Amino acid sequence: MSDTPTSRPVIENPQSDVVLVGTAPVGGRVQQDVAEAVVANWRSAPWPEELLSLTVYVSSDGTSVLTYAQWSSQDALERSLKEAGGVSDTAAVTGTEAAPPVPYRLYRAVRGSGVEDPAPVAGSFPVAFFDAADHQGARDFVDGLFAAEEAGEGDERAYPGGISANMHISLDGTRILSFSEWVTEAQAVAHIEAVWEPLLKELGGTGLLYRHYRSLFPTA
Repeated sequence: MSDTPTSRPVIENPQSDVVLVGTAPVGGRVQQDVAEAVVANWRSAPWPEELLSLTVYVSSDGTSVLTYAQWSSQDALERSLKEAGGVSDTAAVTGTEAAPPVPYRLYRAVRGSGVEDPAPVAGSFPVAFFDAADHQGARDFVDGLFAAEEAGEGDERAYPGGISANMHISLDGTRILSFSEWVTEAQAVAHIEAVWEPLLKELGGTGLLYRHYRSLFPTA
């Protein structure tokens, strides 16, 4: 593991089969204390070979902690989830009212052309969750969203500060995770307000709209 602030999970890592994503409300606790409790728990247990990366993010409004774990094997993840006190039990570790983490697979990822190559280190990670009826409904929603964006904005995606947009679908098909990478939060907010929010309203995707995170303890 590394505490290097420039270390980030490679979202499109071809070795990553499934990701486990959890969010924990901070409640009355200090946000950094909650995040540090998660990291301390990760470091107290043996590191499974199939666990490729673990990163904890803190929301810029100070109310939430998000964990993003990449696994090379769904079977290995399922074994970990069955272990009492395993690294995935955010609620038990932090003492918060965290819902169980949800396993996802990356469905579609698009890169922005408005940043230099290689892309700069992301400083802001807008996240949103949406409900879906099933896998086909989830795929249709994501495909429709990107198609509507391209129809209105073009497919070059030359947005200032926009690095990538990564759409995940839960293994049971009932949840969609939008996880984006931006250079700054201000650039992300401006884009979401100008482009994504109108599209989402048009498509009826109310969901839980974007909460902005920054990486606090990246590990790899």
